Amino acid sequence: MKTLPLLIFATSACADDLAPLSDEFNNASTWQNWSDLAEVEGWQAPSYETADINTSEAGRFHIVPASNTWFDHLRGLLFFKEVTGDFVVTTRLRVLSRHNAEDPNEIPNRSFSLTGILVHGPRDITQAAPVPYTTDAVWPPQDFGSDYEANSENYIFLSYGTAGNPGTRQFEIKATRNSNSRLYYDDTGIDQNQTEAWLQMVRVGDTIVCLRKHSEDGEWIVENRYPNPDHPFPDFGPTLQVGLTAYTDWPTAAPFNAAGLEACYHFNYAPPASSTRDLISQVDYFRFARPNPALTEAHLQGMSTSYDPSSNSTANPPILLSASPTAQDYLGEAANTPFDFSADNDGDGFPDSLEVALGSDASNASSLPLITCEVVEESFHYSFPTLTSGLELEVQTSHDLVTWHTIASRPGNSILWTTEPSHSVLLNEETQRLSAIIPMDEQVQFVRLAGIF
Repeated sequence: MKTLPLLIFATSACADDLAPLSDEFNNASTWQNWSDLAEVEGWQAPSYETADINTSEAGRFHIVPASNTWFDHLRGLLFFKEVTGDFVVTTRLRVLSRHNAEDPNEIPNRSFSLTGILVHGPRDITQAAPVPYTTDAVWPPQDFGSDYEANSENYIFLSYGTAGNPGTRQFEIKATRNSNSRLYYDDTGIDQNQTEAWLQMVRVGDTIVCLRKHSEDGEWIVENRYPNPDHPFPDFGPTLQVGLTAYTDWPTAAPFNAAGLEACYHFNYAPPASSTRDLISQVDYFRFARPNPALTEAHLQGMSTSYDPSSNSTANPPILLSASPTAQDYLGEAANTPFDFSADNDGDGFPDSLEVALGSDASNASSLPLITCEVVEESFHYSFPTLTSGLELEVQTSHDLVTWHTIASRPGNSILWTTEPSHSVLLNEETQRLSAIIPMDEQVQFVRLAGIF
């Protein structure tokens, strides 16, 4: 019996699986593709006065929010799509105001009136409001037909508008873990005459980086990375609700927040009428993509950010994306550029995406993916590093190099392997390497690792 190891990186030509989630907002019918968190969680009270696509404003998602906000136990507006695993989302949006109908380009003058990207951890809540519905204050929720769970909000957002200084254009950024929010806001790098902003958020593993820019030809600012010592990572699972938020009128919500959890719950299902809402959000596009496989979590963790912990604000001047050479080719404008999975920049015969997935240096031809093969008792162990990329993976065997049979597979952005009977994939806790265990037979056998896109 002879067993020959063979490493081949097989690719399946298919499009980015997240790209179909993108929306250019030039077709009113795509409204049905977005989920409204208020409806999903059963809050009864709508989070908006008006929301439509390519109707109120051609080529834009037009949102006029009701009084709502995101802070601690207070929940706001979110139109979202569910995403599992790594992602990068990019949006271009316009902030208008309501206080002067003759000139909506004026800066909103109601504090914390902003719009932007929000990623939210799904909750097992479908009937948050009391049943039967009432605008009266009730507590505890479970005694009134509600499945609301306190201390369960987990999210990160980056938004643009006016924050703690009404009448000044600012961004706001916030991380919330189990309904405990940490935030800051600033106007560094912002042209006070610019109604528009470009925002981006990327997740790889358990790291999220937020970026912004403030003109079409401007440079991307790396605002912050999560987790960091001052802002813990939310309690996120593999699947997130990723989308658009728009919120306004903090002074109306503030007394409820000051009164505590019970009052916040009341505000969430029955906010009082207000005539001081001062935000119109108009979004040009919202684009989803898988990050380039060459962009690793280590790259994100190594990026310089603008966040200044000493002031809980933004350094001046802010840190640009160009200060992170290992990440700049994959973020900013490049994030939505289709990439070549088969590229082999160092000419060593292994595609860059495979080298990155297996922990070798894709820019160094002498750094090769470490694959080992050995016979252990009556089995063949085909071993490789624990893979951190979002590729769909298969271990395949063949007796003739023509017909290949999958004996183990792992979906993209998962750590769970499915195997054929009598086969297994085991993790060595000490070395953090995976081994596909293949029973030996009497024929020549070839083995390959396939990455499928």
